[in-house]
Amino acid sequence: MAKARTLLPVAVDTLFAPATFDFDLYIRPDPSGPALLYREHSFPFERGDVDRLMRRGVTTLYIPDTGAASYQRYVHQEILSNTSLPPGQRFEALTAAGRMTFYEAFADGQVDRMIAFAEDLAGRVVDILCQREMVLFDLFRVMRHDHHTYTHVTNVCGYCLALAERAGVSDRNELASIGAGALLHDIGKRHVPRSLLNKPGRLTDPEREVIQRHPSVGFEELSPRQDLSWGQLMMVYQHHERLNGRGYPVRLQADEIHPWAKLCAVVDVFDALTCQRPYRRPWPVKEAMAYLHERAGSEFDKEMVQCWMAAMNSAR
Repeated sequence: MAKARTLLPVAVDTLFAPATFDFDLYIRPDPSGPALLYREHSFPFERGDVDRLMRRGVTTLYIPDTGAASYQRYVHQEILSNTSLPPGQRFEALTAAGRMTFYEAFADGQVDRMIAFAEDLAGRVVDILCQREMVLFDLFRVMRHDHHTYTHVTNVCGYCLALAERAGVSDRNELASIGAGALLHDIGKRHVPRSLLNKPGRLTDPEREVIQRHPSVGFEELSPRQDLSWGQLMMVYQHHERLNGRGYPVRLQADEIHPWAKLCAVVDVFDALTCQRPYRRPWPVKEAMAYLHERAGSEFDKEMVQCWMAAMNSAR
């Protein structure tokens, strides 16, 4: 039996026309339906294609995972080096390419590649976000809101950096370290069966225990390395801990939790709530913020929640 083709999303406005790509383009007319071939790689992608897609409200096309490397080269050569483009557009292209790199490394279990990718992508995101015309509203607008792990971690990276800046972190190296830690925070999930991560129904207690081991598994895998800081390791290990001791994996409390893990916990939950999940629709931003506000000081660091709320309010 032939292996099922895996399709990866790319934003239409990261495909500059006219151009001829090394990969086929697919479209999904019905979000819940199958993807259909839109343009073979041997046919040029024209400006008229972009206009027609935008008029139809189509902002995302899909490419086979075999074309990921080619798309990444295209992004770096044609988009990231073009400083005349708006930061939001460059950020969207960067995270799209990043999702593909993470997908490949995640699937193959290439830890060295994942760490190198995290460091490179975090540094590039910091450079874009430090341009003051890129505000949190733009950041939220270009995030993809599906449930895939490799989408979630790029979202959390951007949010962590936005929150860290709002909380007073200004050193570029520290911001890049926080961003890389955010990209790695769910690395333990690659040892969780995909059937559990994408299960549409309620988890059984044994299934929940398997998923809740991912922070410990990720920490155990990364802790022997010399190229990660303690703060980054704690983002991996502690991002599900809660101030009241009711988190996991070891029920730490308050000051036992590293500040970077407290920061990560806030935006990790925000992104999880506002993303499409197999078992529920995404929450509106207002409801997600109310959820965090109600639990500030008991589950989540109060200052971090206040900073995040202030950042979101100023961006709207």
